[in-house]
Amino acid sequence: MDLQKQYNNSQDLKRDYYLFSPSLYGRIFVLVDFSNVRHWAKSFWPKENKDRIKKEIDIKKLAGVINWINPQEKRFYYGYWKKNSELSKDHEINIKHRNSWFRIDKAVKNGFIPRSKEIKEIPAFDDSGKFTGYSPKCNFDVEITLDAITQMPKYDTLFLWTGDSDFDELLRYLKSKGKKIVTICSRDFASNELENNSTLFIPADPLKNFLEFIPYKTDTPGLRREV
Repeated sequence: MDLQKQYNNSQDLKRDYYLFSPSLYGRIFVLVDFSNVRHWAKSFWPKENKDRIKKEIDIKKLAGVINWINPQEKRFYYGYWKKNSELSKDHEINIKHRNSWFRIDKAVKNGFIPRSKEIKEIPAFDDSGKFTGYSPKCNFDVEITLDAITQMPKYDTLFLWTGDSDFDELLRYLKSKGKKIVTICSRDFASNELENNSTLFIPADPLKNFLEFIPYKTDTPGLRREV
């Protein structure tokens, strides 16, 4: 069959090449574990992000890519840093606070339903029991699992953006209930458990040019417009 006849436009061709044809997957429900997804930038652009994330994934472009498959709904999971009013606005903690809420707000403006909570700092210890500092913690395993299960009547396919192996049992359960599972992750962050228990696994790396954030000339220190 001629490609021109098979596809209505180049957008459909691009969608089916990089993602999948939604006609094969029914109603699609999208969950984005953005704390995990954001770190894919280290895999996409290793040179620029060698020490820390400097080149970012653009949330607006992320929403655009997801919209290629016309989902029923798309949800966004990401934590925020608490503001410290006793510190200056340019203190690292308050910069993190503004940046985290900027990302959440950007997600809302681009059609995501957000789920958020405060990032906690948990005491860390070495093997001898010596205190080594604090480690940030804010995973959404419970929230994502609850949403995936309680919203089952709304979808035929779960499209999960994460590489977290903790969702292995969730995927097994959903498949036992007749749901299709599509997972997407960069190769460096993908878990074998998710890949093996998915109806379809998509490497995210070929999408990096569609997801790259390009800074504005007006960006200012203290509130990086990375997404």
